[in-house]
Amino acid sequence: MRKGELENCAANHNAQSCIIPIQGGGIHRLTSGSENAVELYKQILTKFPDDLQSRYLLNIAYMTLGKYPAEVPKQWLIESGVFTQNKTSNIVLKDIAGKIGVDMNGISGGCVVEDLDNDGLPDIMASSYGLNDQMRYMHQQKDGSFKTETVSSGLVGITGALNLIHADYNNDGFADIIALRGGWWGKKATFPFSLIKNNGNGSFEDVTIEAGLYSPGPTQTASWGDINNDGWIDLFVAHENYPSQLFMNKKGKFVDVSARYGLNFTAYVKGCVWGDVNNDGYPDLYISTLNSPNKLFLNQPSTIAGERKFVDISKTAGVEEPMNSFPAWFFDFDNDGYQDIFVCGYDTKYFGDVGGDAARVMLGLPTLGEKPRLYHNNGNNTFTDVSAAYGADEVNYTMGCNFGDIDNDGWLDYYLGTGAPAYTSIVPNKLYRNIAGKKFEDITYATNTGHIQKGHAVAFADIDNDGDQDIYAVIGGAVEGDHFRNVIFENSSVTGNHWIKLKLEGSRSNKSAIGARVRIKVKQADGSFQNFYHEVNTGGSFGSSPLTVSAGLGKATGIEEIEINWPDGKYTSEMIKNISMDSLIRIKEGSGKQ
Repeated sequence: MRKGELENCAANHNAQSCIIPIQGGGIHRLTSGSENAVELYKQILTKFPDDLQSRYLLNIAYMTLGKYPAEVPKQWLIESGVFTQNKTSNIVLKDIAGKIGVDMNGISGGCVVEDLDNDGLPDIMASSYGLNDQMRYMHQQKDGSFKTETVSSGLVGITGALNLIHADYNNDGFADIIALRGGWWGKKATFPFSLIKNNGNGSFEDVTIEAGLYSPGPTQTASWGDINNDGWIDLFVAHENYPSQLFMNKKGKFVDVSARYGLNFTAYVKGCVWGDVNNDGYPDLYISTLNSPNKLFLNQPSTIAGERKFVDISKTAGVEEPMNSFPAWFFDFDNDGYQDIFVCGYDTKYFGDVGGDAARVMLGLPTLGEKPRLYHNNGNNTFTDVSAAYGADEVNYTMGCNFGDIDNDGWLDYYLGTGAPAYTSIVPNKLYRNIAGKKFEDITYATNTGHIQKGHAVAFADIDNDGDQDIYAVIGGAVEGDHFRNVIFENSSVTGNHWIKLKLEGSRSNKSAIGARVRIKVKQADGSFQNFYHEVNTGGSFGSSPLTVSAGLGKATGIEEIEINWPDGKYTSEMIKNISMDSLIRIKEGSGKQ
């Protein structure tokens, strides 16, 4: 079956390759690989009829031949109704990565989508996990295409990163990037992560040692947050079975203060994110781990003047599960003004049967793997697990993921990159739509986003500046041979919904305005009012979305006001009025609309 993938989806790639339900250009022209796979899976299922992974892969093999469902033996058929979903949401997405020049071919890796040269056009930085795999800078041109400028940008020799996260660490107005290495290698991975400085002239340089960040150790997750709101963004780096580190930013130079703040704990950390749990203006820290309880650290005043401290409230907050988890994020999914938590289950015990769990989901059978958790913030430093009630508890083996508003209705949706190292783990990446903060609906097959190659870093971004968010995803597995082309799902939906984009610039706060809280009050057609809440960040722990707030406004008739609470140490509120919908607004702290 892998032979068929390489000959068709890889060597003869097109926009429909490996997206289920496989149809059109996704159907294999060179058929011997899938034909042989069909015969082998039939033999396996005859001997082991309860082998659900083989049953799932048999159905996929028939799809690649254009013979699903008609020729699938009835006793092994997964009914085609599984792939039929409501298309009334008017969401239209199509992979155009090859067309515009961003279909980087590699294995698992990270991505940053951001306007890296401040020309008004989002650019893309992407990496690949192999130690010799070159990081690439794809610079957007005025015609919407991208030009790879890795050599001219000075990135040659910067290789091997599994994850990338960005922020403006030196407050010069240009986004810089942390490149993380050593994930899944454990204690043997004494690879340093890199701080890549954006020089603002189209070039980048590795300033890890100069900035005081040289620290070898196994990591694939880190998060930027100004823990003391002094206007300089700090960095938390989490490791795998190795002490985690908190680096305090001293005007562009970093000092390891992990022990002082009690954050030098050891766990197999797979995700970390900052978010303001209690709306006090200071970022709190959520930690996702394998084989141990997850952690939530509340950022509180210290008895020492001017200092902060972190208090572990994981148990009382009720956010320790899943015991095996991977990426995570903070977002306000129900627009009640409090940051909620989503954390994805990832149980390595079942790596050999990921396809089996995909079949169980499709057949309505109990699954084996760890379920994700959607935690609703109760507003009192406790959370309620609402995963099942909101339809957010499906086992997906999520690795990379992120959130955004795919239909501009004002309610945050999410996309999951899925899989595991085995070649057999070709299960669909998933797109979930938020239905007015009441539930999440799987719209994967209705939107043709069910890519079955391994999904890693994900970013939501308005790549083409047309007002709706597109999805960029890094595709490819963990082993050298499991390469694939990255995708970008262009959003050409016609929903009639309005939007606003806000580019915030800190003055007393950090330049990126990371941690700023935004409330957008809109007026509805019936005269009522609705608030939409956002926090400035790059989204989930595996994938880095732009720091511009892209907010859907639904069918609003106008914006009444925008309130920004700046992370300046005083949680200063700034009110902006007379804002037009369907526009990009630049706001400088203390100076209002620019």
